[in-house]
Amino acid sequence: MWAVAQSSHAQFSYPREQTKLEITVTADASVNPDDKGRAAPILVRIYELKSEGVFESADYFSLSSNDKALIGSDLLVRDEFILRPGDVKTIRRKSHPDLAAIGVVAGYRDLAQADWRAIQEIDPAPEVAWYRSVMPANKVRLQVDLQAKGIQLTPLK
Repeated sequence: MWAVAQSSHAQFSYPREQTKLEITVTADASVNPDDKGRAAPILVRIYELKSEGVFESADYFSLSSNDKALIGSDLLVRDEFILRPGDVKTIRRKSHPDLAAIGVVAGYRDLAQADWRAIQEIDPAPEVAWYRSVMPANKVRLQVDLQAKGIQLTPLK
C-alpha cells in the first residue's frame, strides 16, 4: 500500500513590533463623589488586551475580584493604582506585540450611575523591520480622564 502524503501548510506570521505606549490618567478634582458631593480617591486598572470580548462583557465585580482568570489569555499586562482627586499618572512603556486594545476600569463609589469601563481599540503593530533601529516605531498616546461619574478615553496624536 502506498501512503498518501497530505500537504499541510502552517500559517506563518511575522513577529510584530512593540508599540510605544504613553497613557496619561488624570483624576478630575470632582472624581468619585460621595453622597455629599465630596471627591474621593479612586482605584484604576489599565489593561493591555489581546481581544476585547471578555473584558467588554464582564461585570465590575468579576473584573475586580478575578480579572486574571476571567480574561485569561487575552490579558497581556495589567496596571493597578489609586489616584486622589487632581492626581495625574503617566505610564510609558513598550506594549506587548499582540496588543489589540487598551481597557480601563475605575472603581466608582456609585457603579450603577457611573461609566466605570472604557476601551480603545489599537491598530495592529507593524511587522518587525530592519530599519526600525533608525526610524521610530509605532506609538500610541491615550488620555484617560476620570471624571465625577465616568471615564473619558481620548486618543492623542
